[in-house]
Amino acid sequence: MKSGSSGYLSTIEKIVALLLLIYPTFMLTVKGGMNGIFAFLLLLALAVAVVRPADMSVIAWKPEWTYYVAAMLSMTAAILITQSHLHNFSSRPYDAVSRYWLAIPIFLLLHRLRPNVFFVLQFAFPVAATIGLLLIQEIDASGRYGISTLDLIHFGDFELILGVLSLFSINWFKKDPRAMRILKVLGFVAGLTASFASGSRGGWLALPVFIAIFFYFKIAKIPSKTIVVSLLSMTLTASLLHSFNANIHQRVGLIFNETALFEQGKRDTSVGVRWQLYQAALDIFKRHPIFGVGPQGFALEMEPMVEAGKLTPAAGKLGEGEVHNDILSKAAGMGIFGLIAILAVYFVPLGLFWKSSKSSHPTIKRTGILGITFVSGILVFGLTVEFLNLTMAVAFYSFTVAVLLAVCYNVHHRDNSLEI
Repeated sequence: MKSGSSGYLSTIEKIVALLLLIYPTFMLTVKGGMNGIFAFLLLLALAVAVVRPADMSVIAWKPEWTYYVAAMLSMTAAILITQSHLHNFSSRPYDAVSRYWLAIPIFLLLHRLRPNVFFVLQFAFPVAATIGLLLIQEIDASGRYGISTLDLIHFGDFELILGVLSLFSINWFKKDPRAMRILKVLGFVAGLTASFASGSRGGWLALPVFIAIFFYFKIAKIPSKTIVVSLLSMTLTASLLHSFNANIHQRVGLIFNETALFEQGKRDTSVGVRWQLYQAALDIFKRHPIFGVGPQGFALEMEPMVEAGKLTPAAGKLGEGEVHNDILSKAAGMGIFGLIAILAVYFVPLGLFWKSSKSSHPTIKRTGILGITFVSGILVFGLTVEFLNLTMAVAFYSFTVAVLLAVCYNVHHRDNSLEI
């Protein structure tokens, strides 16, 4: 069904632009905010599917989108396969992973909207990172800072990725005026500062990846002054925080100290416990390689492994909560199907963004780079914590992937012109 009113499409685009502007900030500051934005845009996408504006193009399916759809459905399929094999059904594991495939209608709506709708993302990332920094408070006596709506690890990682997206979005749609560049650099500094203040050191492992992406794709595309200012800002911020913030200095030092202690047989440290849980997940995967032990079965394996001496009691207790690694968690829980699914969730979008980064269209190319950066960051975050174990984190990931893919595959790019 089509609606003949041109105002209908304009209204849709204004609503979408508003949602894209506020979604990173809502994710940080409002409990349930990310899921709320996701649900609202999903309902809008379904409404447009029923009553399409007359001046909106129909969906012209591209072959590579089939891989995207399959990847977003894969985790739900893996859970169903494992539960069917174990004859142990529960609806709980499907809640978060449903966000992967529920993002598909959102993508199908967004890629048909005019590109100027996405211009607000240039404000959304730096503003959210800055607001997150302004709202931080000391969480406990350890000297780590965060906000009340998120745990420290997710907060620190969200701030870091938002800050990096701010920096990498320079000259995204066109050459940015000085004020816009300043805003984006400030957003980067704010995100980096908040991440360091949170003490979420696992996320810092992504910094070398971000730097490599920056130089591989962008050193010849960004004015030299901006590159120098950005690198100096990053270096100065990191140096000051490491030198004058005792907590950050201690958090970095603990990585080396705890690694040394583990080698000496003292396993109940943060690093030591994670390493034990990784070994436990690999052990479970070796014993149950096809179907795993179930989406919630890892916790049930802890007591037997403690009794067998494979884990310390402290590690077993923490293992009842999570594996602290997204890939190993899915491999242990759902065997080869879970492993394939989590890798597809990462690498299929990454492949699509990589293809876009080779485009001759400047906006598609830059969006592809942003997509590569975003997916790579979330992948690295998930190596030391189950980053995608929260519904809102999955919503943020799948939503942002859908948004960036929608820019890459926007139908209005066909004539290589943008309305900004």
